[in-house]
Amino acid sequence: MGGSYTKKIVLLCSLLLCAFDLAAETRFHHRHWEIGPEVYHITYEEPGVMRKEGIMHGLRVAFRLHEEILGPVNMFRVEAGYAWGSLDYSSDRTGVIDGIDTSVFEIRSMLGHDIKAASLVVVTPYVGFGYRRKKDDAGGLLSSTGALGYDRKSCYAYSPVGVAVVVDLEKGWSVGGFVEYDFFWDGTQKSYFGGFHPLNSDLVNDQDEGYGIRASLKVVKQLDNSSLMIAVEPFLRYWDIQRSDTGYYDVYNPLLDRVVKKSGYEPENNSVEYGVNVSLHF
Repeated sequence: MGGSYTKKIVLLCSLLLCAFDLAAETRFHHRHWEIGPEVYHITYEEPGVMRKEGIMHGLRVAFRLHEEILGPVNMFRVEAGYAWGSLDYSSDRTGVIDGIDTSVFEIRSMLGHDIKAASLVVVTPYVGFGYRRKKDDAGGLLSSTGALGYDRKSCYAYSPVGVAVVVDLEKGWSVGGFVEYDFFWDGTQKSYFGGFHPLNSDLVNDQDEGYGIRASLKVVKQLDNSSLMIAVEPFLRYWDIQRSDTGYYDVYNPLLDRVVKKSGYEPENNSVEYGVNVSLHF
Protein backbone atom coordinates (compact mmCIF):
# COMPACT_ATOMS: atom_id res chain seq x y z
CA MET A 1 0.00 0.00 0.00
CA GLY A 2 2.91 2.37 0.75
CA GLY A 3 4.22 2.15 -2.82
CA SER A 4 0.76 2.80 -4.21
CA TYR A 5 0.34 5.96 -2.14
CA THR A 6 3.82 7.20 -3.13
CA LYS A 7 2.97 6.86 -6.83
CA LYS A 8 -0.33 8.68 -6.28
CA ILE A 9 1.36 11.57 -4.48
CA VAL A 10 4.02 11.95 -7.20
CA LEU A 11 1.37 11.90 -9.94
CA LEU A 12 -0.86 14.42 -8.17
CA CYS A 13 2.07 16.79 -7.58
CA SER A 14 2.91 16.59 -11.29
CA LEU A 15 -0.69 17.46 -12.17
CA LEU A 16 -0.58 20.38 -9.75
CA LEU A 17 2.53 21.80 -11.43
CA CYS A 18 1.01 21.35 -14.89
CA ALA A 19 -2.24 23.01 -13.84
CA PHE A 20 -0.68 26.09 -12.28
CA ASP A 21 2.46 26.67 -14.34
CA LEU A 22 0.52 28.88 -16.74
CA ALA A 23 0.56 32.63 -17.36
CA ALA A 24 -2.89 34.14 -17.37
CA GLU A 25 -5.14 36.78 -15.91
CA THR A 26 -8.14 36.49 -13.64
CA ARG A 27 -11.42 36.35 -15.54
CA PHE A 28 -13.12 38.81 -13.23
CA HIS A 29 -12.96 39.65 -9.55
CA HIS A 30 -16.07 38.39 -7.89
CA ARG A 31 -17.52 35.97 -5.40
CA HIS A 32 -20.92 34.33 -5.49
CA TRP A 33 -23.11 31.57 -4.10
CA GLU A 34 -24.95 28.81 -5.91
CA ILE A 35 -27.86 26.82 -4.54
CA GLY A 36 -30.40 24.55 -6.13
CA PRO A 37 -31.97 21.09 -6.42
CA GLU A 38 -30.77 18.20 -8.51
CA VAL A 39 -32.28 14.91 -9.59
CA TYR A 40 -30.41 11.94 -11.01
CA HIS A 41 -30.60 8.26 -11.79
CA ILE A 42 -28.02 6.04 -10.13
CA THR A 43 -26.95 2.50 -11.01
CA TYR A 44 -24.56 0.66 -8.68
CA GLU A 45 -23.27 -2.70 -9.85
CA GLU A 46 -20.98 -5.44 -8.62
CA PRO A 47 -20.56 -7.42 -11.87
CA GLY A 48 -21.83 -10.97 -11.51
CA VAL A 49 -22.96 -10.33 -7.92
CA MET A 50 -25.68 -7.67 -7.58
CA ARG A 51 -27.19 -4.45 -8.92
CA LYS A 52 -29.01 -1.48 -7.38
CA GLU A 53 -30.69 1.38 -9.19
CA GLY A 54 -33.16 4.17 -8.63
CA ILE A 55 -33.80 7.91 -8.56
CA MET A 56 -32.08 10.32 -6.18
CA HIS A 57 -33.24 13.84 -5.25
CA GLY A 58 -30.87 16.30 -3.69
CA LEU A 59 -29.70 19.81 -2.93
CA ARG A 60 -26.30 21.27 -3.81
CA VAL A 61 -24.72 24.46 -2.43
CA ALA A 62 -21.49 26.10 -3.61
CA PHE A 63 -19.37 29.19 -3.00
CA ARG A 64 -16.96 30.44 -5.68
CA LEU A 65 -14.31 33.13 -5.49
CA HIS A 66 -12.39 34.66 -8.40
CA GLU A 67 -9.55 36.94 -7.29
CA GLU A 68 -5.82 36.82 -6.62
CA ILE A 69 -5.41 34.36 -3.75
CA LEU A 70 -1.88 32.93 -3.64
CA GLY A 71 0.66 32.87 -6.46
CA PRO A 72 -1.05 31.62 -9.63
CA VAL A 73 -4.20 30.58 -7.75
CA ASN A 74 -7.09 32.93 -8.56
CA MET A 75 -10.09 30.61 -8.27
CA PHE A 76 -11.43 28.93 -5.16
CA ARG A 77 -14.59 26.84 -5.00
CA VAL A 78 -16.19 24.80 -2.24
CA GLU A 79 -19.39 22.82 -2.71
CA ALA A 80 -21.51 20.39 -0.75
CA GLY A 81 -24.42 18.21 -1.70
CA TYR A 82 -26.88 15.85 -0.09
CA ALA A 83 -29.19 13.47 -1.97
CA TRP A 84 -31.71 10.85 -0.93
CA GLY A 85 -33.80 8.26 -2.69
CA SER A 86 -35.06 4.70 -2.86
CA LEU A 87 -33.09 2.03 -4.74
CA ASP A 88 -34.12 -1.44 -5.91
CA TYR A 89 -31.74 -4.36 -5.33
CA SER A 90 -31.49 -7.45 -7.52
CA SER A 91 -29.19 -10.46 -7.46
CA ASP A 92 -29.26 -13.91 -9.02
CA ARG A 93 -27.97 -15.26 -5.71
CA THR A 94 -30.08 -13.53 -3.10
CA GLY A 95 -33.18 -12.27 -4.92
CA VAL A 96 -34.85 -8.87 -5.02
CA ILE A 97 -35.38 -6.10 -2.46
CA ASP A 98 -37.33 -3.01 -3.48
CA GLY A 99 -37.29 0.37 -1.80
CA ILE A 100 -33.94 0.56 -0.01
CA ASP A 101 -33.54 4.02 1.54
CA THR A 102 -30.27 5.50 0.30
CA SER A 103 -28.45 8.76 0.95
CA VAL A 104 -25.31 10.38 -0.49
CA PHE A 105 -23.35 13.23 1.12
CA GLU A 106 -20.43 14.90 -0.62
CA ILE A 107 -18.18 17.89 0.03
CA ARG A 108 -15.46 19.21 -2.29
CA SER A 109 -13.00 22.11 -2.38
CA MET A 110 -10.95 23.19 -5.40
CA LEU A 111 -8.22 25.66 -6.34
CA GLY A 112 -7.78 26.80 -9.93
CA HIS A 113 -6.30 29.31 -12.35
CA ASP A 114 -8.42 31.34 -14.80
CA ILE A 115 -6.94 31.57 -18.27
CA LYS A 116 -8.41 34.03 -20.75
CA ALA A 117 -8.21 31.86 -23.87
CA ALA A 118 -10.13 34.37 -26.05
CA SER A 119 -12.06 37.60 -25.60
CA LEU A 120 -15.15 35.72 -24.40
CA VAL A 121 -13.65 32.35 -23.35
CA VAL A 122 -12.14 31.48 -19.97
CA VAL A 123 -10.48 28.12 -19.27
CA THR A 124 -9.85 27.10 -15.65
CA PRO A 125 -7.73 24.06 -14.76
CA TYR A 126 -8.27 23.05 -11.15
CA VAL A 127 -7.35 20.52 -8.47
CA GLY A 128 -8.78 19.85 -5.05
CA PHE A 129 -9.97 17.37 -2.46
CA GLY A 130 -13.30 15.62 -2.04
CA TYR A 131 -15.10 13.33 0.37
CA ARG A 132 -18.13 11.20 -0.50
CA ARG A 133 -20.29 9.08 1.83
CA LYS A 134 -23.06 6.78 0.64
CA LYS A 135 -25.43 4.89 2.99
CA ASP A 136 -27.85 2.08 2.17
CA ASP A 137 -30.42 1.25 4.86
CA ALA A 138 -31.50 -2.31 4.03
CA GLY A 139 -31.36 -3.58 7.61
CA GLY A 140 -34.55 -5.43 8.55
CA LEU A 141 -35.64 -5.93 4.93
CA LEU A 142 -36.21 -9.40 3.46
CA SER A 143 -35.43 -10.36 -0.13
CA SER A 144 -37.67 -12.39 -2.44
CA THR A 145 -35.60 -15.49 -1.60
CA GLY A 146 -35.67 -14.92 2.17
CA ALA A 147 -32.21 -13.35 2.45
CA LEU A 148 -31.83 -10.72 5.16
CA GLY A 149 -30.80 -7.23 4.14
CA TYR A 150 -28.25 -5.20 6.07
CA ASP A 151 -27.06 -1.59 6.26
CA ARG A 152 -23.99 -0.51 4.30
CA LYS A 153 -21.82 2.61 4.27
CA SER A 154 -19.06 3.51 1.81
CA CYS A 155 -16.72 6.49 2.17
CA TYR A 156 -14.35 7.80 -0.53
CA ALA A 157 -11.50 10.31 -0.26
CA TYR A 158 -10.34 11.64 -3.61
CA SER A 159 -8.82 14.58 -5.48
CA PRO A 160 -10.70 16.12 -8.41
CA VAL A 161 -8.41 17.17 -11.29
CA GLY A 162 -10.23 18.89 -14.13
CA VAL A 163 -10.73 21.72 -16.58
CA ALA A 164 -13.74 24.07 -16.67
CA VAL A 165 -14.67 26.30 -19.61
CA VAL A 166 -17.00 29.32 -19.71
CA VAL A 167 -18.06 31.16 -22.88
CA ASP A 168 -19.85 34.49 -22.43
CA LEU A 169 -22.60 35.09 -24.95
CA GLU A 170 -24.87 38.03 -25.69
CA LYS A 171 -27.86 39.28 -23.70
CA GLY A 172 -26.80 37.80 -20.36
CA TRP A 173 -26.31 34.23 -21.58
CA SER A 174 -23.26 32.05 -21.03
CA VAL A 175 -22.48 28.40 -21.64
CA GLY A 176 -19.78 26.19 -20.20
CA GLY A 177 -18.98 22.93 -18.52
CA PHE A 178 -16.17 20.79 -17.20
CA VAL A 179 -14.46 17.45 -17.54
CA GLU A 180 -12.83 15.89 -14.50
CA TYR A 181 -10.79 12.90 -13.37
CA ASP A 182 -11.28 11.92 -9.72
CA PHE A 183 -8.00 10.69 -8.29
CA PHE A 184 -8.96 8.01 -5.73
CA TRP A 185 -6.97 8.09 -2.50
CA ASP A 186 -8.77 5.69 -0.21
CA GLY A 187 -12.14 4.18 0.55
CA THR A 188 -13.82 2.29 3.38
CA GLN A 189 -16.76 -0.06 3.04
CA LYS A 190 -18.63 -0.99 6.22
CA SER A 191 -21.20 -3.79 6.22
CA TYR A 192 -23.32 -3.80 9.37
CA PHE A 193 -23.50 -7.54 10.02
CA GLY A 194 -23.75 -6.83 13.75
CA GLY A 195 -27.46 -6.23 13.27
CA PHE A 196 -28.06 -9.96 12.68
CA HIS A 197 -27.06 -11.04 16.22
CA PRO A 198 -25.75 -9.31 19.38
CA LEU A 199 -22.51 -11.34 19.20
CA ASN A 200 -21.82 -10.54 15.54
CA SER A 201 -19.41 -7.79 14.52
CA ASP A 202 -19.41 -5.53 11.47
CA LEU A 203 -17.20 -6.09 8.45
CA VAL A 204 -14.90 -3.21 7.45
CA ASN A 205 -13.00 -3.34 4.16
CA ASP A 206 -10.32 -0.94 2.97
CA GLN A 207 -10.39 0.14 -0.69
CA ASP A 208 -7.30 1.75 -2.20
CA GLU A 209 -7.63 1.35 -5.97
CA GLY A 210 -10.11 3.06 -8.28
CA TYR A 211 -11.00 6.26 -10.09
CA GLY A 212 -13.88 8.55 -10.97
CA ILE A 213 -14.89 10.58 -14.01
CA ARG A 214 -17.26 13.56 -14.18
CA ALA A 215 -18.54 15.91 -16.87
CA SER A 216 -21.24 18.51 -17.22
CA LEU A 217 -22.68 21.13 -19.57
CA LYS A 218 -24.02 24.32 -17.98
CA VAL A 219 -26.24 27.03 -19.50
CA VAL A 220 -26.57 30.24 -17.46
CA LYS A 221 -28.94 33.19 -17.94
CA GLN A 222 -28.74 36.49 -16.07
CA LEU A 223 -32.15 37.56 -14.75
CA ASP A 224 -33.02 40.98 -16.20
CA ASN A 225 -30.23 43.41 -15.26
CA SER A 226 -29.79 42.07 -11.73
CA SER A 227 -26.91 40.11 -10.25
CA LEU A 228 -29.07 36.99 -10.07
CA MET A 229 -28.51 34.16 -12.56
CA ILE A 230 -30.28 30.86 -13.19
CA ALA A 231 -28.31 27.81 -14.38
CA VAL A 232 -29.33 24.45 -15.82
CA GLU A 233 -26.61 21.78 -15.75
CA PRO A 234 -26.95 18.20 -17.06
CA PHE A 235 -24.18 16.04 -15.58
CA LEU A 236 -22.59 12.61 -15.56
CA ARG A 237 -20.65 11.01 -12.68
CA TYR A 238 -18.91 7.64 -12.78
CA TRP A 239 -16.97 5.58 -10.23
CA ASP A 240 -14.92 2.43 -10.83
CA ILE A 241 -13.56 0.82 -7.65
CA GLN A 242 -11.41 -2.30 -7.53
CA ARG A 243 -11.78 -5.24 -5.14
CA SER A 244 -11.07 -4.27 -1.54
CA ASP A 245 -8.62 -5.72 0.93
CA THR A 246 -9.89 -8.68 2.95
CA GLY A 247 -11.50 -7.91 6.29
CA TYR A 248 -12.53 -10.09 9.23
CA TYR A 249 -15.65 -10.20 11.35
CA ASP A 250 -17.30 -12.32 14.07
CA VAL A 251 -20.40 -14.44 13.45
CA TYR A 252 -22.36 -16.35 16.06
CA ASN A 253 -22.81 -20.01 14.99
CA PRO A 254 -25.88 -21.53 16.72
CA LEU A 255 -24.82 -25.10 15.88
CA LEU A 256 -21.48 -24.63 17.61
CA ASP A 257 -22.98 -22.25 20.18
CA ARG A 258 -20.01 -19.93 19.84
CA VAL A 259 -18.62 -17.06 17.80
CA VAL A 260 -16.50 -17.93 14.76
CA LYS A 261 -14.20 -15.68 12.77
CA LYS A 262 -14.97 -15.12 9.07
CA SER A 263 -13.41 -13.11 6.29
CA GLY A 264 -14.94 -11.08 3.48
CA TYR A 265 -14.16 -8.49 0.84
CA GLU A 266 -15.98 -5.88 -1.20
CA PRO A 267 -16.09 -6.97 -4.87
CA GLU A 268 -15.03 -4.64 -7.66
CA ASN A 269 -17.88 -2.29 -8.42
CA ASN A 270 -18.93 0.66 -10.52
CA SER A 271 -21.64 3.29 -10.32
CA VAL A 272 -23.13 5.64 -12.89
CA GLU A 273 -25.09 8.80 -12.06
CA TYR A 274 -26.70 11.01 -14.67
CA GLY A 275 -29.15 13.83 -14.12
CA VAL A 276 -29.60 17.58 -13.99
CA ASN A 277 -28.99 20.37 -11.51
CA VAL A 278 -30.91 23.68 -11.52
CA SER A 279 -29.31 26.43 -9.45
CA LEU A 280 -29.66 30.08 -8.57
CA HIS A 281 -26.44 32.14 -8.60
CA PHE A 282 -26.22 35.29 -6.49
